[in-house]
Parts: sequence; structure tokens; C-alpha cells
Amino acid sequence: MKYQASVRDFFHIPQWKMNVLLGAVTMLIPIVGPIVLSGWYISVLWARGGNEDPTTFPPFDFQHFGKYLERGLWPFLVSLVASLVLIPLLLVCCLLPFSLLIAMNPHHHSHVQNAVFPLLMIVLTILQIALTLLWQVIAVPPLLRATIAQDFKAGFDLKFAKDFIAKTWRESLLAALFMFGLGICMIPLMLVTCYIGGFFAAPVLIFSWQHLQKQLYHLYLSRGGEIVPHSPKLQDLPPAMSLAS
Repeated sequence: MKYQASVRDFFHIPQWKMNVLLGAVTMLIPIVGPIVLSGWYISVLWARGGNEDPTTFPPFDFQHFGKYLERGLWPFLVSLVASLVLIPLLLVCCLLPFSLLIAMNPHHHSHVQNAVFPLLMIVLTILQIALTLLWQVIAVPPLLRATIAQDFKAGFDLKFAKDFIAKTWRESLLAALFMFGLGICMIPLMLVTCYIGGFFAAPVLIFSWQHLQKQLYHLYLSRGGEIVPHSPKLQDLPPAMSLAS
């Protein structure tokens, strides 16, 4: 796994500065913005055959807004449905300790409870981080299938998901940890810029996660995993993104 390359390759794309600016503008569009940005990365990472040289990646182009939206829609919908299934579990796991925190409010209880209060806060924080990382590991296979197949139903192949996780769970967890650390590194930028910097960091973060997912897929295939047939929709490139360009 090339973790540094998942970030570095973004800055090897021609006109990366303009890509950051346009990506930040796109992120301002509620709901649709992240889908469109994800669709652009699907175009540059999955719709160019075997060409993985970032210096040949085309820049973000609002002319292909509809194409980006179409390509990013399927993994978004799969992620949304999967979230609806897992969120109740996350709420139960997080709300129970949180209820204990409220019940043991240090302003109304004994010194012993006051000592336990910060400990419970630490445990709750660790639990939330662990569940978030677990969610990212579990979400990779359905997102990959939905991305490559450009289909909603294809994302929910339990056999593929189990096989993928069994073959790559360590690397998937490390990738999730890398993204977690990368997000933490972006916090100072957001604080200094009153959170405006988050819009400019988002294009890099989303690209890095898409890049890592593709690396995980190649790793899965190298370990005897199932090949997911590429959708013809990923071969239908707009003129500005053709392989000859």
C-alpha cells in the first residue's frame, strides 16, 4: 500500500491548484457537491483503462458535471443505505456510555464518581473512533463494487464483501487509520481559517480515500480475489477525458 502516494498523486495532476479551488466550490453545494467530486475521481482513477499516471489525469471540468454526478451517485446511495443499517448499532453503542456520563455528572455526585467520569469520557471517545474505523473497513467492498459496476444492487454482494474483508482487513484498517490521521492533520488548517479551509482540504481527502480504495482492490486481486467487471458507463468518456487526450 502506497499511503503517501494517495496524497502526493493529487498534486501531480495538471492544474491541481485549480482543481482544489473548483473542488472547494463544488463542496459548497449541499449533498450533490461531494457526489460530483467523488464522480470526478472515479473518472480519473477508474475510467482511464490501465493509465494510472497522475500527470495525465484531466482537470476537474464543470462541463462534465452531469457525468461526474452519475458516476458518484451509485457509491453514495450504497453508502447511504449501509449507514442506515449501521447507524442504529453505532447509536446504541455510543448512547449507553453517554447516558452513564450524564447520570454521573461530577457536579452532583461523589468524588469516586468524579474520578470515573473522565475515564468514561475516554472510553466513549475510543469506542467512537473504533466504531468509525470498523465502519470504514466494512464499507470498502460495497463502495468498490458500486463504483466499478456503476450499479446500486451490485454493491450488496455479501459473498464478495466477506471475501474482500478476509483478504484485506489489515490493509483496510491501516488505510482507515491513515485517513483518520490525515483528517486530524487538517484540523489546524480548519481552525486557523475558521473552518473555511475544510472546503479546500476536502478535495485532497476524498481523492486520497478513492486512491486507497483502488489500491485495496488491486491488492485483493493479487491475493486471488474476484474481478468485478467494469461497467460500460466507465468507458463512456467525455471528449476532454479521452485516453487520447
